[in-house]
Amino acid sequence: MTHIPFLFINVTALSCFVLMFVTFLATKKTAEIWAFLAVLLDAILWAGGSILMRMQMWPGLRFWYAVSLVALFSMELLFYFFVHTFARRKGKFLLVLFTVWTLAIIPGTISGFYLEAPTPVAMADGSTVFTYSLNWHIIIPCVMFVTIIIATAVLLLQVMREQGIHSPGIQVIVTGGVVMLAGNLLQVGLPGNTFPFDALAGIVFAELLMYALYRRRMFRLTLLISRTLLTVVLGVICIVAAANFISPIQAFMEDQLGMSGDLATTMVAVAFAMVLGIVYLLVRRLMEAMFTREEQQNRLVKTFSDEVSQSLSTADIMEKLGGIISREISIEQLYICLLEDEKYQARYCSSPLATLSFSISKDSPQIAYLKEQENYLIVGEFQNSPRYLSVWEAEKELFRRLNIDCVAAMRDGREIVGLVLLSAKERGRSFSAVEIGFLETVSSIASIAMKNAALYEKMFREARIDPLTGVYNYRFFVERLEEQFGSYGRECLTLMYIDVDDFKLYNQLYGVGEGDTALCRIGEAITRSVGEGGTVFRTSGKVFAVLLPLQDTQRARTLAREIESRVSEINQTPERRRLKPLSVSVGICSAPYAASSAKELMDNADLASYNAKQGGKDQIVIFRGASDLVPQHLAERTDAIVDRIERGDGEYRSALSMISALTAAIDAKDHYTYAHSKNVARYAANLAVAAGLNDDQVRTIYAAGLLHDIGKISIPENILNKTGHLEDAEYQIMKDHVNNSIEMIRHLPEMDYLIPGVLGHHERWDGKGYPRGIAGEEIPISARCLAIADVFDAMTTDRPYRKGLPLEYALEELRKGAGRQFDPNLTPVFIQLIRSRSIPLSPQAAMRRSG
Repeated sequence: MTHIPFLFINVTALSCFVLMFVTFLATKKTAEIWAFLAVLLDAILWAGGSILMRMQMWPGLRFWYAVSLVALFSMELLFYFFVHTFARRKGKFLLVLFTVWTLAIIPGTISGFYLEAPTPVAMADGSTVFTYSLNWHIIIPCVMFVTIIIATAVLLLQVMREQGIHSPGIQVIVTGGVVMLAGNLLQVGLPGNTFPFDALAGIVFAELLMYALYRRRMFRLTLLISRTLLTVVLGVICIVAAANFISPIQAFMEDQLGMSGDLATTMVAVAFAMVLGIVYLLVRRLMEAMFTREEQQNRLVKTFSDEVSQSLSTADIMEKLGGIISREISIEQLYICLLEDEKYQARYCSSPLATLSFSISKDSPQIAYLKEQENYLIVGEFQNSPRYLSVWEAEKELFRRLNIDCVAAMRDGREIVGLVLLSAKERGRSFSAVEIGFLETVSSIASIAMKNAALYEKMFREARIDPLTGVYNYRFFVERLEEQFGSYGRECLTLMYIDVDDFKLYNQLYGVGEGDTALCRIGEAITRSVGEGGTVFRTSGKVFAVLLPLQDTQRARTLAREIESRVSEINQTPERRRLKPLSVSVGICSAPYAASSAKELMDNADLASYNAKQGGKDQIVIFRGASDLVPQHLAERTDAIVDRIERGDGEYRSALSMISALTAAIDAKDHYTYAHSKNVARYAANLAVAAGLNDDQVRTIYAAGLLHDIGKISIPENILNKTGHLEDAEYQIMKDHVNNSIEMIRHLPEMDYLIPGVLGHHERWDGKGYPRGIAGEEIPISARCLAIADVFDAMTTDRPYRKGLPLEYALEELRKGAGRQFDPNLTPVFIQLIRSRSIPLSPQAAMRRSG
């Protein structure tokens, strides 16, 4: 058999090219991967054609020589194409020109016009070498080679100028090109050379291009190589090495060192065994480095993906993202910035004490690099690029102060929606390609989850935001009040109602558009005053509410004064001087001092706001419990409180006239209802005083008692005065008197504060009452007082269908109903008031005491 010198190197090169080509066929294809596959295919044709030519296989030497030479002449073009794609250049002119030029010389290459097929020459030692005869025609492809090489070098220089010489993969590509060029020059430049420098250089060249792709994170190494494949490949390499090197080494020992055949064989066996042992240890370390950590990362990524896909909170996703990155990459600190308007605002830091008061402009050169080049940026590498010169000094100082060494982009399509900033690694180590790949993967997963969470939070926020003023709406107010009362109700929770004065008149004077503008300005003033200390809501057309956890009434009063001052400043603007001045009435209530439930806190703050308006407007009123100055006799205290309504003093002047007119209407319709309403009002007012309610609440309950049955005006007299049992249909009509009362009261100016008591006086503690079926402390305290007084008076006075019941019987019925029909705390208080003769009874009830 003909011996061909160093054929095993060519075979090794071909094996490497084929192995790389086959494995890369299984990867996700990008433009760069396709370009690399083209280079590998060309290398296979070149190496395979060279081997088969030297072995003079069918269909003959000239055929395989043509295949090898065409592949060799095409190599420079494909290398230029790879660099062009790797650098992400858009211009195609030179690429098309070089492609046409290369195709044009192929016929001359096949025909041998440029270089004749070699002549095999048998040597004395039995080997075969191939000799070439050159002519001047070879200059034509050489000119093409030089031109493409120069164009490739210029392209690489441009890339280095734009991205810096330390741009990932660039140095590796330059090195690969130099190695390939050097190998070919050595191959043709050394006289009498038979060593295949070109094949050896081709192996190094292909591996360097693959490494350049790896540096750019174009593929993951473990997608190319499995444990089994790596073991098989290394085993084949060991076998090939043994087949090609054991015999020459043994011959060297026998011929040059004078060893006997047995000793040389033993020495070679021992040496080879040692080499295999070292290779085994190295392979084991390699597998651990390549696969163990990768498998661990895969498990972490799956767990992370499952967790964040179930979260609808951006804060929770950021915390999980920061946690998994800090766990896998040993960094000192990590920040996450989210795109808001035209900047990336810091929203998370792995250190709870670090500042988040910084942002990065959307127009930053570093952001531009992330958009155009990579999904990540190594700051140390970026500093060596020309682009770094255009980075603003403030941003450079920020990165130095925070010690940021790596930036990863969180993408939504082409848009960068967030940044992950990593500080320098511990001990100054650089970020490995595996860590960068892991960072890109989890950032990509997080960006998808963040998008879903942001959409949910946007919908959640829009559903809870008042579209006019931008503050929270009533729906969210109710949710937040319950939540914060549960958290702070036992410590301190203050509610402030801010009612815009004369706003209906303001709209009538200047139109709804101007009114909306005024509301927006007032909402802004309240929001600026409250700041981070509370939450602002718009609860109705002209009423705002502020929840202040852990702030007492005095701090709330100070805040209310600031709000009044800011509203007053609105009036000072030039465009508003011709308009009616804006002012607000503020009511304040604090739990647990003046409210035992969220509902009571709302009612009391609302009542305080109402009293501020009744007291002359543009005032601040703090709701308080019972006064410390309690008269000696409870009835005298009640008389003193309600006397202001009956005399029509101050703000009750208009209320008296309306109440008097309505009670007169009741009296004309049904004298019993008129008397009953007066009795209920007195009983309920006395109970409110005994229960410790303040003067404003007592007056409200008294007024509500006078009007609680006003709706009976609309009930037919045959039902109202029926002496027998009411039919179901009649009973339903009778129950409608509650809604009828509300319909009448709600149209009365400044009387809507009576509605909760009137509406709820037929509700039951167990929730079986009407009209709403509410239960327990959901029933306003005014309605609970009225319910007890209403039933007591109904039982102790004569009705069309029966005589009044004995006093003790009525009190016993109240006691039995406590906790079912009536408030279990107020009922014993009322019973005690009656039995202790602390309050006067109606004339008919007084008769029942003796009866």
